[in-house]
Amino acid sequence: SGALDAEFLLRAFSGLSRGRLLAEPDALVAPSAAHAYGAALARRAEHEPLQYILGKAAFWRDEFIVTPSVLIPRPETEILVELTATRVRDVSAARILDVGTGSGCLGLSILRELPSASLVALDLSRDALLVAELNARALGLSDRTRFALSRWYDALAEGDTFDAIVSNPPYVAPSDRAMLAPQVRDFEPALALFADERDDLSSYRALVDGVRDHLRPGGFVGFEVGVGQADRVARLFEASGFAALDVVSDLAGIPRVVAGRAR
Repeated sequence: SGALDAEFLLRAFSGLSRGRLLAEPDALVAPSAAHAYGAALARRAEHEPLQYILGKAAFWRDEFIVTPSVLIPRPETEILVELTATRVRDVSAARILDVGTGSGCLGLSILRELPSASLVALDLSRDALLVAELNARALGLSDRTRFALSRWYDALAEGDTFDAIVSNPPYVAPSDRAMLAPQVRDFEPALALFADERDDLSSYRALVDGVRDHLRPGGFVGFEVGVGQADRVARLFEASGFAALDVVSDLAGIPRVVAGRAR
């Protein structure tokens, strides 16, 4: 993909379309653009992700601002957007809670599908919340969103309940760090990537432990999960009394989302 990355960066920094580059391979670009392109190539050669170099990433129907303070949105997370929107579509003025919002791509994309819904988005990182707020503003969703600095549900008041609670929490076991691609391991925020060193389900235990205090009767809950975690997370749901459990796989056939409904 090296050539593709180089071409993508060239188009981004030169402003030339792919058709123009193919038709005029000797086309000249401004010196400032050439300098910016060379700097971008050097960063990519060190495995820095394209999305951080460009400051944006495509997800669902939009482009989101991304910085090294947030995870890069991934296609598998779109499964949770679609599933949540489908399950909550008939709820009037639905309230959505996104725990560990990062760039806001999950919660804000759900709002795009539910015109009458509102969103509360929580994150432990102040820098991540700033990025999410910028994305809400860029998408015209600021009037339907509220952001709060929070560890899990700590910032919520007692009795503050929602029709849907979603999360893409830290789920990579620290022992698997060396197995990650360099662009993930060395550039994406560890706070958003890694679970507790002794328990790769630590995030899900915290989420499930508090979810009943903030989920309305019949409410929907859905979490993205890592490879090999779906069955174990489903058992956590079952032990907490959730009904209608669903495990949804991504396009690679990997179980990627565990979802349920409060009895």
